[in-house]
Amino acid sequence: MASSNRIGDPVGSLQEYRNLAWKCVRCGLCRMVNPEKVIHPSWWENCPAGSRYKYETYFAPGRHELVRALTAGNPELGITERMVEAVFTCTSCGHCQANCHPIKELQPMNVGLALKRHLIRMGHGPLEPHHVIIQSILNYDNPWMSPRSGRAKWTNKVKQLKIKDASKEKVEVLYFPGCNDSYVPGLVDVSRTTARILSAGGVDFGILGAKERCCGSTAFRVGAVEMFEKYKRANVQQLNSLGIRTLVTACAGCYSTFHNEYRGELAFEVLHIVEFIARLLEEGKLSFRRELNKKVTYHDPCHIGRYGGLYDPPRRILSALPGIEFREMYRIREYSFCCGSGGGVKTAFPELALETARKRVLEAMDVGADTIVSCCPFCEMNLTDASNADPGSPRVVDLMELVSEAL
Repeated sequence: MASSNRIGDPVGSLQEYRNLAWKCVRCGLCRMVNPEKVIHPSWWENCPAGSRYKYETYFAPGRHELVRALTAGNPELGITERMVEAVFTCTSCGHCQANCHPIKELQPMNVGLALKRHLIRMGHGPLEPHHVIIQSILNYDNPWMSPRSGRAKWTNKVKQLKIKDASKEKVEVLYFPGCNDSYVPGLVDVSRTTARILSAGGVDFGILGAKERCCGSTAFRVGAVEMFEKYKRANVQQLNSLGIRTLVTACAGCYSTFHNEYRGELAFEVLHIVEFIARLLEEGKLSFRRELNKKVTYHDPCHIGRYGGLYDPPRRILSALPGIEFREMYRIREYSFCCGSGGGVKTAFPELALETARKRVLEAMDVGADTIVSCCPFCEMNLTDASNADPGSPRVVDLMELVSEAL
C-alpha cells in the first residue's frame, strides 16, 4: 500500500487501513472546499453523498469508523443494509483524499473502495444494478449489453476518414473510444468528432473496433476487483502487442484506469484527448476558423482532474477557441464538485446522481454560462440529465464538439 494520499495509488485491503483509520482527526476538510477557496457560501460542501444524506457515515470520517469497527474482530458486529448503502453511495470522486491535508498519508477514498471490496467478499455485494453491469461486461465486453460487433458502428458516418484497423495495420496512435462513446446514442458523436480532429491534425491513428474491450473501470469502481484484474491482464497483453507509441482516449474513466491502475505495465504513453489536442495546437497542426460566440464554463471531471492532474490542457484549448467567453465556476480544479455519476452511483442511486448534477448545473447558471463543457462521458450524461430536468439550464457538451465546431 502506498504511503501518501496521492489519488490513483493502489488500493489496499481493509486490514491495511486499520491503523490509518485511527489517525483521522475529524477536522472536516475532507468534506468541504478549502476555506481559503470558498467564494460562494452555497457551494462550500464537496462530498456528494454526505451533502445529500447529512449523516456522518456517508462522509469520509464515518467510513474510517466503519473500518475501525469491521477490523476490530467483533463477531457480533452485523453488516446492515444502511451500512452497505453508505459505502456504495461513494462516487469515488477523490475530493476527500485530495483535500486531506493534516495527515498526508490518509487515503479516505481508497478506504471507500476497500470497503466495497470487503462487503462483496462478505456476500453483501455487488448491488443488484451493479451485478447487471458486471454480467454485461463478462458477456459482451461492455456494460451496455450491446454486441461486440457494434463497437465500431460509429465509424459508419465517418467512412471518408478511412480509419485504420490497428489490429491489422501499424499505427503510431491508438484511439481508444471506450464503451460509452462507442455505444451510448448521445455520446457516439464524441467518437466521430475526435476522429475528425485527429485526422485534421494529420495524426497516424487507428482503432481496434470490435476487438476493443472494456478497460474495466466500471468493475473496479464498484469493487469487483477480480473481474477487473482479468480484463486488465487481457488488455495489457493485447495493447502492448500493437507496437503503438501513444494511446489516446476521450473517456476520463478509461484514461484514469490506464494511467493509474495499469501504471507501469504499458509499453507506450497514455494521454487523454485534451493533452493530445493541446500538443497539436502547440505544434501548429490545428487552427480554428469559426467564431463560437458562447459563454462557457468548464466542469473538471474527477478522473482527469484529481486522478490525473489535467487542469490546464482543457482550459488552454478553450482559450484558443474563437468567440469563447470563459467563466469559471466557484469549485474548480482540485476542489471541483463531482457530477455525481461515478463509482456506480448513477446506476444504483440515480436520485443521488441527479441531485448532485443539478447542484453543479445551478453553479454554472450562477456564473452566467450558457454552455457547460466537460470531457468525460459520464459527466456529460449526468449533467445533461440535470440540465434537461430544469428548463433554461445551460447546454452540456463535450469539449471535442466545440473543437470540431471551431475547426
